Amino acid sequence: MNRIAMLLLVCLSSIFLSSCVETKYLEKLGLITAVGYDQAEEDKITGTMVLYQFNPAMEDVEKILSSTSKTSKGIRLSQNLETDHKLVSGQLRIAIYGRELAGKGIAHLVDTLERDSAIGNMVYLTIADTTAEEVLRYQMEETPSNRGTYLYNLVRQNVEAEMLVSPTLQEFITDYGSVGKDPILPLLTAKEGKIGVDGFALFTRDKFIKEIKKDKIFYIRSLMENYNAGSVEVELHRDKLKPYLSNLDLRKDDEKVYTMIDSINSSYKIEADKNEKPSFKVYLDIQSRLLEMSEEMKLSEPKALRLLEREIGSYIEKNIKEMILMLQEEGTDPIGFGMEYRSIRGHQDVTRAEWDKLYKEATFEVKVKNKIIRTGVID
Repeated sequence: MNRIAMLLLVCLSSIFLSSCVETKYLEKLGLITAVGYDQAEEDKITGTMVLYQFNPAMEDVEKILSSTSKTSKGIRLSQNLETDHKLVSGQLRIAIYGRELAGKGIAHLVDTLERDSAIGNMVYLTIADTTAEEVLRYQMEETPSNRGTYLYNLVRQNVEAEMLVSPTLQEFITDYGSVGKDPILPLLTAKEGKIGVDGFALFTRDKFIKEIKKDKIFYIRSLMENYNAGSVEVELHRDKLKPYLSNLDLRKDDEKVYTMIDSINSSYKIEADKNEKPSFKVYLDIQSRLLEMSEEMKLSEPKALRLLEREIGSYIEKNIKEMILMLQEEGTDPIGFGMEYRSIRGHQDVTRAEWDKLYKEATFEVKVKNKIIRTGVID
């Protein structure tokens, strides 16, 4: 009898527990896959979201909604009134912030994403070269079935190809909350029927202060993460390579020889000295494949190959030093020199204000060692 009573109790408990779970029918949901925020007039923000809706009578439907309010939650309430599907954020893949809004700071909007338990911390954050709404509504030559997923895959494949610094929600929050490190995000542009990454947005705290072109990211990323399969294009002075160049009568007016190296494996080390004024020694060790050159070079001669290695190393070294000095002048530290300096201070804490002052006085020494382990196609 006790066994029958126990079985009955378990069955009744299952019924009551299942009744507490909200049933969600996929056909009635509007899955938010992308959101965008822009500055509007009178201290308001315009929010744009891409919805993915399932309709049994037709193919999956994409819908884009925009509204204006003073908060992101106010935007969500307004947009709920514009659709017959219940808006849910569990499938959010990417968030885009307009240039003007990003210049004023995005911490409060990023915080909203972090506080939403339905949103994962691997959502990508990006900046629009113009407005987020323009990017999300842009008519591409080949319209994707869901542009939120398309934009997410655009960023993801470039992160995996080591062309971008990973711009996840978690990484932005970590960098923003750290003393001695600032965020860096991809800059999206929409033109010529395509949406792509045209550069990178540098931040001081949560404010977008300056953009850099996409061909310069190597000189920042190489000091943030080790490369396993990277690539970079290098410009070398023709006169220095002249003794080993073939067909010297060609391209006499061109002072440069253009070289592409790929399959880059690199490792870096940053050493901080505990001086009154911070000083840093930056070491970068590169092994790469010579993929292409704009002129023929007699690479079968060991001296020619060693010369090319040195020239490529010197070019990368020069560009890294220039990039570091530019970051220092702008007052942004995406590489994290401040964190390296704090690590040698031991129990002596360094505030944001103190590091801002010390960063301006810091000195940097850069050393790059380059080795070409394979040669590829030479034009």
